[in-house]
Amino acid sequence: MPHSSLRPGLARDGILNLRDLGGTPAADGMVVRDRVLLRADALQRSSQETAIALHRHGVRRVLDLRDDTERAETGAFLAAEDHTIEVCHVPVVDPAYVWEVHGVDIEGVLAHRYGDILEQFGDRFRTAVELVASADGGVAYHCAVGKDRTGLLTLLLLSVLGTPRDAIVADYVRSARVNVLQVARLRVIGHPAGAATDEDLAVGVWSARPETIEATIDLLDDRHGGAVGYLRGVGVDDEVMATLRSRLLRPGDQRP
Repeated sequence: MPHSSLRPGLARDGILNLRDLGGTPAADGMVVRDRVLLRADALQRSSQETAIALHRHGVRRVLDLRDDTERAETGAFLAAEDHTIEVCHVPVVDPAYVWEVHGVDIEGVLAHRYGDILEQFGDRFRTAVELVASADGGVAYHCAVGKDRTGLLTLLLLSVLGTPRDAIVADYVRSARVNVLQVARLRVIGHPAGAATDEDLAVGVWSARPETIEATIDLLDDRHGGAVGYLRGVGVDDEVMATLRSRLLRPGDQRP
């Protein structure tokens, strides 16, 4: 959940899907440290007050997973003066990438696209994982709605940390709680994406169903021997993954 010092600014700025992954279970009785890994939506909307709150929360690097067109249209995160936060642009997909696909049932579109993105853009995920590992402080990463591109990076990071499958799935489906609010906001400002149908929200591209992320985990298992095997295949070496575990984990029985 967002820390209490972050909630007022996030609500005011229209950032609806940010959460600190601190406390998420990992391998061998470890958990994710607080204030080191935050997944989010639309951090480009951050006011200077929110940017300061993120800095106070420990964030020192922001990964923007959106494409060039999205950044040109809606801007990018700006750190507050005297509160340095490095912004790294790591576009997960190209601007021309099409999320809708013919010949696939609406219930299967997202899983189909997730698999396609992982296969096409492995180098982007390698860069993102390496930037998380090399950060000097907390990392917040975001896309537009904090569900799909952000969700895939979260799946990979948590898999490296040894998070159980059910906890990865549970984290993913939490994004469903804010989808209706995000679509409503887009409708108010007249954005075409606000034309999402009830079916889109329930089972289509705006959904966050356990079946979708389960299918993605199965795909990684079947094709690559799991998410760690996938990352090795796209060039992430074991030293980087060891650094992630060392930097992001603490014993579960240790007070944060």
